[in-house]
Amino acid sequence: MSQVDNGPRAMTAVERAIALRNVDAFRGVPMEQLAHLAAVAREATYPQGDVLFREGEPPGSLIVILEGKVLLERDGETFAEAEAGEPLGTWSLFDDRPRRAGARVAQDARVLLLDRDEFYEVLSEHVEIVKSLVQDLVRKLVELTGLEREDEA
Repeated sequence: MSQVDNGPRAMTAVERAIALRNVDAFRGVPMEQLAHLAAVAREATYPQGDVLFREGEPPGSLIVILEGKVLLERDGETFAEAEAGEPLGTWSLFDDRPRRAGARVAQDARVLLLDRDEFYEVLSEHVEIVKSLVQDLVRKLVELTGLEREDEA
């Protein structure tokens, strides 16, 4: 079972913002805006063997691994490992579909959690974050598709 980490190793708000900045979906969001999300993110620790989430569960928190190792599983088989600095469940913040994989702690882990409901509460209070997310998403779509906007052609 997880435990909130309020000990001497607790991250500062700036450190939480930096950890969130490493999540691809947030790379285009300015640090001063990420600070609002960092304010509601919390640290937790999980021992080896704990399940962070199961395949098929409703979407939940974004998880950024700070320390440790997590195995990603689908249909009972491990298909990938995630380590420090890697996010899990990014799209569960944006997508209502059930989780497509499960995650189990392979090595004691310390993580940063950004709860989906709190994420949307912050977005409702700070529309500038939504604007940054959408602008960054459009940039990525243009890069992926190779298409330009009509007014740039």
